[in-house]
Parts: sequence; C-alpha cells; structure tokens
Amino acid sequence: MYQIMQGDCLEQMKSIPDGSVNLILTDPPYAIMTNKQSVWRSGMKPINRFEEWDNMTNAQYYRLMYEFGKETFRLATKTATIYIFCACEIFMLVRMALEKAGWYYRMPNYWHKTNPAPVWNGRRPQASVETICMATRTKKNTWNVQNGGLCHNLFEYPIVSSSIRIHPSQKPVNLMGELILRSSNPGDTVLDPFMGSASTGVAALQNGRKFIGIEKNDDYFASAKKRLGETMVQPQLV
Repeated sequence: MYQIMQGDCLEQMKSIPDGSVNLILTDPPYAIMTNKQSVWRSGMKPINRFEEWDNMTNAQYYRLMYEFGKETFRLATKTATIYIFCACEIFMLVRMALEKAGWYYRMPNYWHKTNPAPVWNGRRPQASVETICMATRTKKNTWNVQNGGLCHNLFEYPIVSSSIRIHPSQKPVNLMGELILRSSNPGDTVLDPFMGSASTGVAALQNGRKFIGIEKNDDYFASAKKRLGETMVQPQLV
C-alpha cells in the first residue's frame, strides 16, 4: 500500500495526521551542486556540477532542514526514527536543525560507495562516503537489530549503475531496505518527503511496509509512480 503526492513537501506534509509515520527516510538536496561549470573530459561525457533543485546557500539549506524537521517531528510516532542523507560538509547543519526542531540526535551513519566516481582534477581521494544523519522522536525508538542490538553504522553498497539510474543522486534499494528493517516493523508507514525516483518506496513495499512519498519534479514523480506500480506486482521479501 502506498500514497504519493506531487508538490512542495513542506506543504504536502501538512495533510499527514499527527503521530502517524513510523520512519522518515529521505535524501534531500545537498546544497553542493552549485557550480555551473561542467568538468570536460576528452572523448567522454562532461560531468555536470549544477542542479537547480540543489542550488541554495548554507543559510537557505539550514532553514529548509529546520522547517522540514519541525513538520516531520509533528507527524512522527513516539518510536519513530528519521534518517537524512547529507553531504559530509553540511552534516552539522542537519544535526543542529533537527535538534532545534525537537528531534533527539543519535549519531551519523555512513554509506561507503564501493565504486566511487574517479577523480579527474586535483590531488585528493575519491569521494566515497556519504553521511546519514540519524535522530529519533524519543529515546525509545524502534530498533530491530539482533546480537543484543549491536551493529555497525557503516553500510557498503555500490552506486546505482548509470544504465538504470533515473535520478542523479539515486540511492541503492538494498541500502534503503537495510535502514527500513532496522528502524521499522512490518505494516509500519515509511515517509520519504524528497522521493526522487522512489528507491525508499520500492524498499518499503518489498519489505512489507506502507509508503508515503512526496516529489516536486514532474519527470521524477512520473518515474516514481511507474516504478512503485511495477513493485506492487512483485512478491514481497518478507
């Protein structure tokens, strides 16, 4: 079962009842794709470093995360968790915004990309890690981890292949599924207010959860709708 809405998430979330969402798992803009000059490579497709939806200042990004944090805090259950993917450079902005909005900060988690993009300019390492800020509505959050609740905060998955990638920052379904299994129960409602291509939704449906997704972009919304419809006819993993 799923519900998707098109529009600005801060407006669309107002229609979601208080205390009705068990897990928020989302990948908002990072405020780093702001360079309009592409990287040109001989005989290869240029690397785009600008996206209109990602073009904002740190102050604008913090305000977005704070307003987002307030609204998700309202609609979250007492045992809810929120996971927000973010660039390492702006992790503290996300943490401060969530704490001000009332969330109980837990810790950073990390996605290690096993196939990171190569470095074409400069003497530096490949950017192989993305941060996932974790916070909970209260200290008694849902936590489905065996071994006495012990697990690592590092997830290793490859970047989604360009041959099947719909969104430029599309996340692996298996990564989203692992987070969903840790922090929600079968039948729970998972919300992704920055739905993109609906990887969170696919993972939620595959693992027996309900899903609510919100997306502003027309093309991504259409792709997400098609992808979720196809997922509904496939067998669940649990």
